Amino acid sequence: MSGTYEKSLDRHPYIVSYELREVAGRESIVIVRVIHTSRDWPH
Repeated sequence: MSGTYEKSLDRHPYIVSYELREVAGRESIVIVRVIHTSRDWPH
């Protein structure tokens, strides 16, 4: 997805997908999705 970022979590099997948005006049981090790394991705 355009405009999103991903961050893996140390010692945890997750990747967090997030975006930066202005919410109520302040820049905020909005979590879009939390992905487990053992997910079976389509080929």
